[in-house]
Amino acid sequence: MRNDGTGSSRWKTCEDLMRDAGNTASISLFMFGQERVEVVRDCHPVAVEIQRFFLKVFELKTHKGYRYADYKNSWLKHIGLRRPYPAEAAAARTTDLLQQHIAKKFGPRIRIEAPVAEDMSLKFLSKKDPAVIEALREESIDSNKLQAFDILDTATNCAFEISLSDAFAEFFKDVLKSLLDSRVKKLYFCARNHLLYRGTRKSGFVKVRDSSMIRQYIALARLYKLDIEIIDLFPACNRPRQHALHP
Repeated sequence: MRNDGTGSSRWKTCEDLMRDAGNTASISLFMFGQERVEVVRDCHPVAVEIQRFFLKVFELKTHKGYRYADYKNSWLKHIGLRRPYPAEAAAARTTDLLQQHIAKKFGPRIRIEAPVAEDMSLKFLSKKDPAVIEALREESIDSNKLQAFDILDTATNCAFEISLSDAFAEFFKDVLKSLLDSRVKKLYFCARNHLLYRGTRKSGFVKVRDSSMIRQYIALARLYKLDIEIIDLFPACNRPRQHALHP
């Protein structure tokens, strides 16, 4: 919050936060009824836009005290689905529309479904290292046979992975992809709280956030010059319960 000079405080707008942070800060967006509350985090403009996008996708629901993000009925209609909906189809169609939105907003700097290790063979060959060239003759790198990044920002060498299902399992796959690609200097792993997965109490973002094993992986990745940030796609699920909106 900021003081407006009259002795009262109010929540900052997106524009306030981005200006104060020199356009390098992300914004966590919360919905309180019809109000939108924005709080700053140290993040990337693409991550900011990803969080904004999901405000129209998800709504807050509660199951036995566990708060999770579920698709809005209006969003399901928008992507041609209705309840009960196939989770895989909802995730795929939502991710596709997000990718289109990010590519349109940020332009050619954004690569969608960018293959892992794309053009890395050429970079190795340019070094004319005999050992490297011989290794490539024995086992060439075909990036078309590898997995791809959901979103790759070539201007900042940041990869963005969107997990709308089993975030805990997907995290390790996405870290491996990032470590294998010399372009990626930072991975933003974006997930949401979703309805309990296979009977576990914590699912999605909150399970990843609270995992001591994942914290160890993040620390280890730094030794290989890869930074990792976990992004909450729908922060309203995890805001402190005692906090209330004070416009």
